[in-house]
Parts: sequence; structure tokens; C-alpha cells
Amino acid sequence: MTPGGSRNSLDRLRTRDRIESIARLRAAARALGDVDVSGWDDATLTDHLDDLSTVLCTLDAELARVADAVRARGFRIEEPKAA
Repeated sequence: MTPGGSRNSLDRLRTRDRIESIARLRAAARALGDVDVSGWDDATLTDHLDDLSTVLCTLDAELARVADAVRARGFRIEEPKAA
């Protein structure tokens, strides 16, 4: 093995992990985009309200955690500029 070979492998692994992390965030955003509770009747919404509330609060906390970590590094989170 060449000197630094294991470091290159580690760097590739970290890069792949980062790419996969962004892909998972994109998948989560797409999944949320598919959710439309406006068509749910009140009984259905009531039946699922506890689960929905739990999931929404968890998502909110995780999004805030990631955003806070980015901001703590001095970066801004902003809407992408229109092409």
C-alpha cells in the first residue's frame, strides 16, 4: 500500500458518507412533498394526530439541529437563487 493510501480510502469514505447524507435529506424533502393532509377528513386526522404530531415535532427538532450546526460554523442557510 502506498503511503497515505489508507487516508485516501478514509477520505473517499467520508466523501461518500457526506453525499449519502445529502441524498437522504433530499429523499426526506421529497417524501414530505408527497404528504397532503388537506384531503384527510377530520376523523382520519384525529385518528392519526398523535402519530403525526410526534413525527412533525421530531422532524422539526432534527431540521433545527442540522441548521443550527451549519449556522454555528458561521454559514447562512438561505433560499437558493432562481436560475
